[in-house]
Amino acid sequence: MFFIVVVGPAGSGKSHLVDAFGDWLEFNELGVARVNLDPAVEWLPYEPDVDVREYVDARTVMKKHRLGPNGALVASIDMLIDYVDNIRSEIEATQANYVLVDTPGQMELFAFRDTGPYVIREIIGDSRAATLFIFDAVFASNPRSLASSLFLALSARIRLGLPQVNAVSKADLLQPEQMDEIEEQVNSPENLYNALVAKGMDPLMAEAAAKTLEALAPEGSTAPAALRFVSALSGYGLDDIYAALQQVLAGGEDFYTEEPSPRH
Repeated sequence: MFFIVVVGPAGSGKSHLVDAFGDWLEFNELGVARVNLDPAVEWLPYEPDVDVREYVDARTVMKKHRLGPNGALVASIDMLIDYVDNIRSEIEATQANYVLVDTPGQMELFAFRDTGPYVIREIIGDSRAATLFIFDAVFASNPRSLASSLFLALSARIRLGLPQVNAVSKADLLQPEQMDEIEEQVNSPENLYNALVAKGMDPLMAEAAAKTLEALAPEGSTAPAALRFVSALSGYGLDDIYAALQQVLAGGEDFYTEEPSPRH
């Protein structure tokens, strides 16, 4: 059972990617469990196999404790601590090969607070796990926004402490030349630095952003952090995401278990 924790800013397309990637895995005859970890979500593009709203609902918390939307979400995640064993048991009962964990878009829950990472660690237990950090295509196409997203990605990696794959979602919104430009920047700290300085960023801040690429390098690699491009709408890049995750989860590009899977 491999856990893939999908993290990224609000609106970056996490839920749609969980839906599309789960379908892709099932098409390739791999068992999937989709876990909704957002107590405040009102609609999902998929039917979750495990849904934390059955334990804690942010709307109810907001009314009961007279909290605003963000405060209710923070309180709800805190309350989930009491149910992590139940959630883990539900996940184990699915006997899935892959567990896709769909997280809330409020990044502070995982980038700055202790409760979010704690809940995830308790749910994962001793299973192998990786983070899939999602960059919004619109943000990634602007060097300044890309730099901000890189800092968030690094924060998520530090706080969750998991191997991390970084991907640009909504790739169908990008022109080929835009994808090439983003790749040039994330594959070269010097290129990113130059692009940021050209946009008027202070050289010291530009240098800090460029060094973030080195900190986000894949496990055991000295190369800068590569960004994969993926589209939940068209299915573009799902196989690439799978291969990248398999590299950090199992050291290979294909699924394996102790018993042969139907694919073999």
